[in-house]
Amino acid sequence: MIKNFVEAKTVKSWISDEKELAFIDVRETAQHTAGHPFFSISIPFSKFEINVEKLLPNKNVRIVLFDNNDGISEIIYKLAKNLKYINTYILKNGVDGWKKSNFHLFDGINVPSKSFGELVEKKFNTPSITASQLFNKQKEKKDIIILDGRPFDEYNKMSIPGSVCCPNAEIPFRISEIIKRSNTEIIINCAGRTRSIIGAQALINFGVKNKVYALENGTQGWFLANLKLDHGKTKFLDKTPKNEKINELREKIVNLLENKVEIIDFNQAQKLINDKNITTYVFDVRTSSNQKNKLSKFRNVPGGQLVQATDKYIGVLKSHVILFDDGDLVRAGMTALWLKKMNYHCYVVNESPRIIKNLNLKYNVNFKANPINLIKLENLINLKGTNIFDIRNSFDYCKKRIKKSVWTNRLIITKDMTHYHKSIILITDDLPKASLIVSDLQEKDPKFVIQVYHWNETEVEHYLDYIDTTEVELDEKFFDFNFHTHLRHQGNKEHAKSYLKWETDLIKNMDEEERGFFR
Repeated sequence: MIKNFVEAKTVKSWISDEKELAFIDVRETAQHTAGHPFFSISIPFSKFEINVEKLLPNKNVRIVLFDNNDGISEIIYKLAKNLKYINTYILKNGVDGWKKSNFHLFDGINVPSKSFGELVEKKFNTPSITASQLFNKQKEKKDIIILDGRPFDEYNKMSIPGSVCCPNAEIPFRISEIIKRSNTEIIINCAGRTRSIIGAQALINFGVKNKVYALENGTQGWFLANLKLDHGKTKFLDKTPKNEKINELREKIVNLLENKVEIIDFNQAQKLINDKNITTYVFDVRTSSNQKNKLSKFRNVPGGQLVQATDKYIGVLKSHVILFDDGDLVRAGMTALWLKKMNYHCYVVNESPRIIKNLNLKYNVNFKANPINLIKLENLINLKGTNIFDIRNSFDYCKKRIKKSVWTNRLIITKDMTHYHKSIILITDDLPKASLIVSDLQEKDPKFVIQVYHWNETEVEHYLDYIDTTEVELDEKFFDFNFHTHLRHQGNKEHAKSYLKWETDLIKNMDEEERGFFR
């Protein structure tokens, strides 16, 4: 009998206290994005054991789980215990308990990071420029440069004409390689609002003398102004400053970090990692294509994305975050300054990657995927008296699937196993995810015979007679999909308008404690 239930008001007070907290939504993606507490993170039941140890490396951390008051948190409580987490609670009555305590539920994803960006604009009065104003400057051949602060794949998909890709954290480090005149105006854009704001304000904070603007509403604002976006562009600012310039930039960032973010050495970093009383993350914040020395054992999250999506990479509020780059300290330092304002304990390692690679990470990973019985596509086509379940992402299932297969999810299978044949085929592109379902089924009934087909596009192309490519409409039964304004980048103006309104409305819906959490 689980007794560790906690009231919503207690959890709210825990968010504001000094101790670390992981507030975990164990519902699936569509349920999370439809409404969740401000500081909660998403670790869906369907992949819980696979993802939780990446996001919560310290087994002593205080954890609160919540669901739709449907018993899933109780299942996950036991799973967490099996993974050696020792300080776990369940939010009483799930999201209903949160709502009944008059606490707001926020839709969408990356809510804290997006809200933080909006608060930055409000606090610093970050200069902005509209799509029409920028278009006119281009038409008049004004001395401007447009830098797209998103990762290259996003830039390549759609971009402002004439723009150059330079992910946010790289901009202060590389801007001198492209700007040679003090009267050149710099415009930073993203797809919406907050990466433009953070990118522009970072340059201003760094002391760049040029005029700097955030492109209001990014590529969506451009599209809504009936201006044409580019697609497939490959311009990328990857010029590295000369050593003399790097030393100058380094001196500048060291002055900015003084009394704000601690610069530490190898031994101090190792001491933080070894401390079992705190959660410590180590991130390589360099853009991967710019890395001189890639360190595979450290998680590479470019600085701009780490600030943009903290809930995706940092699972514990008020935790400790160690950042490093090539030793210039600019990319790690500028990222750390933002994360510090988001109430993380931040550190920048004053060492080269050659030294940093010797850090001994203490992550204790207990999850191991169980062996599964793989089957070839040709062997499952004519099988009878068996259930064929496709557990890939519903988005992929709706585009292409094996005939007679049914989309499902671990949550569906767990809730009702009674009407299945004892012979089951699972179709997957994620073997660890499949292994969780295999374990669940065999734990309930060892008589289940479960075989797994590992989806292979090349193999599928040889059996097109058995493949259904009729488009299936994504609807609410596919609860692993993020429906939140999901057509905004596919030409749907109403979705684009709704998304931008959602962003600007975020801070209106924040309460005093949520606003006060940021520094």
